[in-house]
Amino acid sequence: MLSDLEQRQQNEIETLRERIRQLEELLLPSNIPVPVEWCLTGKEMRVFSHLASRDMGTKASIMAALYSDRIDEEPNPKIVDVFVCKLRAKLKPYNVHIRTIWGTGYALDDREQFLMAVPA
Repeated sequence: MLSDLEQRQQNEIETLRERIRQLEELLLPSNIPVPVEWCLTGKEMRVFSHLASRDMGTKASIMAALYSDRIDEEPNPKIVDVFVCKLRAKLKPYNVHIRTIWGTGYALDDREQFLMAVPA
């Protein structure tokens, strides 16, 4: 039987886990359709979903989308540029374009076409 303190701690842990789940869903919405014919890797899908769910993704927010599940890995922030470059090449044949917002981040052109039920 748990003591009162242990029960409160357990409740707080459950509350924090739920908050983390909600924040992760905001960072990487699971309801963005990604056509299989695009042949995106898991990390490329993360970047695409992140950009499709917001007006603009900063390099910091894209890094969080890519590596939020890793606490032991500290990749170089230039990796965002690499992922965007690879993603642009894969999406170009499908007329999907990622725009650079200099000094700020990236935005997906015509992103409304990819939204299903993502809250604004």
